[in-house]
Amino acid sequence: MSPGQVRTAGRGGPRGGAEAVGTGGRVARTAAELVLCGATIVAGGLLYGRFFATAGYLPQVCGAAVVAVLAATLAGLRRWGSIATLLTAVGGFALLSTYGVFRTTVIHGLPTGDTVAELARGMLGGWARMFTVVPPADLRGDLLITPVLITWIAAFTAATLVLRTRTVLAPVAPGLVAFTAALLFVGAQPGVQLLPTACFLASALLLVLLRAVRSGAELLADSRQAHRLRRATVGRLAAGVPSVAVIILLAVLGGQAFPLSSGADRFDPRALTEPPVRVADTLTPLVTLKTQLRERPPRRLFTVRTGGDAAGLDRVRTAALDEFDGVLWTAADRFLLAGRELAVDPALTASRTVTAEITIDGLAGPFLPVFGWPARLWPAGLDAGAIGFSRDSGVLVNAGDAWQGASYRLTGVLGAPDGGLPRAAPSTGPVYRRYTELPGLPSELHATAQRLTASESTAYAELVAIERYLRGLPYRLGAQPGHSYARLHGLLTGSGSDGKAGFAEQHASAFAVLARAAGFPARVAVGYRLPAARAGVHTVTTRDAHAWAEVHFERYGWVPFEPTGPAVSAAGSRGHPDGELDGSALGPRRPEPPPAARPRPDPPPAPADRSAGPSWEWLLWGAVLLPALGLLVGASIVLAKVRRRRRRRGATGNTARTLGAWQEAVDRLAERGVREPVSRTAVETAEAARAALGARVEPAVELAELATAATYAPTEPADGDVRRAWGLERELRMRLYPPRPSLRWLLAAVDPRPLRPGRHTAGERGNVGTTGIR
Repeated sequence: MSPGQVRTAGRGGPRGGAEAVGTGGRVARTAAELVLCGATIVAGGLLYGRFFATAGYLPQVCGAAVVAVLAATLAGLRRWGSIATLLTAVGGFALLSTYGVFRTTVIHGLPTGDTVAELARGMLGGWARMFTVVPPADLRGDLLITPVLITWIAAFTAATLVLRTRTVLAPVAPGLVAFTAALLFVGAQPGVQLLPTACFLASALLLVLLRAVRSGAELLADSRQAHRLRRATVGRLAAGVPSVAVIILLAVLGGQAFPLSSGADRFDPRALTEPPVRVADTLTPLVTLKTQLRERPPRRLFTVRTGGDAAGLDRVRTAALDEFDGVLWTAADRFLLAGRELAVDPALTASRTVTAEITIDGLAGPFLPVFGWPARLWPAGLDAGAIGFSRDSGVLVNAGDAWQGASYRLTGVLGAPDGGLPRAAPSTGPVYRRYTELPGLPSELHATAQRLTASESTAYAELVAIERYLRGLPYRLGAQPGHSYARLHGLLTGSGSDGKAGFAEQHASAFAVLARAAGFPARVAVGYRLPAARAGVHTVTTRDAHAWAEVHFERYGWVPFEPTGPAVSAAGSRGHPDGELDGSALGPRRPEPPPAARPRPDPPPAPADRSAGPSWEWLLWGAVLLPALGLLVGASIVLAKVRRRRRRRGATGNTARTLGAWQEAVDRLAERGVREPVSRTAVETAEAARAALGARVEPAVELAELATAATYAPTEPADGDVRRAWGLERELRMRLYPPRPSLRWLLAAVDPRPLRPGRHTAGERGNVGTTGIR
């Protein structure tokens, strides 16, 4: 028998028969692994349902997962090199993003300059813009491109790991990274992501199970054990699938029954970013109340056109003040960009919706009038990119230039008080703890709160008792302004110069302070009362300026309380709650403070003029893209070398593994500049390397002799020879790069010369076949 016949028997005999028997099973397992790989990525994409307002993002995100897996499968089956695989990934993503995400910029089926610009801006800054909007966000290309990019990279990488590695856990890692990234972008959205979590766990665990079974099956790849191979595979799957189901069931049910955290104070990266819309630091809106009420004649501010669903709507809110330092009520709002769909208070379940159209006339801003909790916004007459929304307070602001004469349509969610409200419990938990804080509260005010609520049996009744007491106090617009602890103490005890007289500023503040002193989450709301409608239109003027207090209840959200009673004239008649009494009946009027400047938000930065000259933005993009591209190429080269080394070391047969060790040694010599011409034998190559690099490559000489013997020996090398060959290869690497890591070692790791086309792969004889034994 000739050596060539021996080699054929060694590779195509018993082991080759087992491979023929198991080919169909391997294809089926690989296909199942790719499907599960795509399922793990799609599960992460489902998380973005809490970020976008509609499910319109699913075709693009799920399509990115599917197409990326198919593209990676094509590159893997064709055994393309690292460069070709990388070009496939980049080209596939470019096509998908062009026609799937930015298709509105395509003209006559061809991408345009706007397509390239939008794609570049989206890839570089899309992730940052996702942190400047309030979920649920509108479906826009600049927001959608980042989830598509993350999904594409994760799916392509996972599928590549499935096809080109044998590691059990590696293909799960990209899906886990994509899942974690989606959680960060979604942020502190309410609710539990049960379906995506269950889908991810099921797909990931089944993928690990299949790859573990596959690794075990390869150990039985002998034709005499084919029946054992099938039986072992079926047995492991039969035991593993129910185990996976039990693990998922216990994880989901256990997480619901015994949560590791309440989820009430989730981390949100938006808290670390600079808000895109900021309100200038000026006086609190509460102090402007008196100035507006004293305007003569009253100035028209805005109109509210309501429909038949507005029964019971009697006020609109402009600001919500939630922080009190003992002197002033202020707001701690952070305004992010608002879309058409706005995040609704999750506690507001007993509710109804009202839609109205609001037209601005003389209102100076920056706050936009709202009612209830804003749920949908159609900014027909406003700049949609300049409207800010605080998801903590439900306040809207306008940072754009469009103001006078602008109109918008708003749908608000209002609490629907019913028979359950008197028995409802106030909201508790970390989210509402700051609405109960009163730094430096005087003991007299705390005692007043306890006295007013002592005889009541329910929380709502205690608040009504505080409201009733404050409504009974004398009303006087000419009373001294202010709402500090000292002013409220004078109002409640009558020790001030105005006795117990005050107006809405003091009454709303006193209610919020007393409610907080009694342990309730309360805030002060500033806005306007809605006068009687004429032909369905409420015309609001400065005379309707008002302030009241709100307390948060479970199921009902922020419930308004009216602590300000109607004004009483000298004749005893009652009028508008904030109407002014005759000055002669009230004594000398105190001097008025100067009108407070109305706060306006800082306008957003003007867009750069791209036509004025060369823009530094492109240089910045280049400074970011070039290093990133270099890292990506370097990582691809390292991954390709690691994959090929594993394939060579795990090749079928001792001959192939011995030759694999020699080929690894040749690659290391190529990284040091030693070429391997086709005409040169293995021993001659080793001698040339010793002449060029010295005695440090001595292991390559012995390894060349082992490779030559493995090629022409009548029998395969012994296991000891294989171990010796790979030991020599390792010794060669250690001698070439003794102080690892080092710069020379790093440059060698990313050296692409061993991967150039035409080089011999593991298991091929290459030029060893022309070598004579020395």
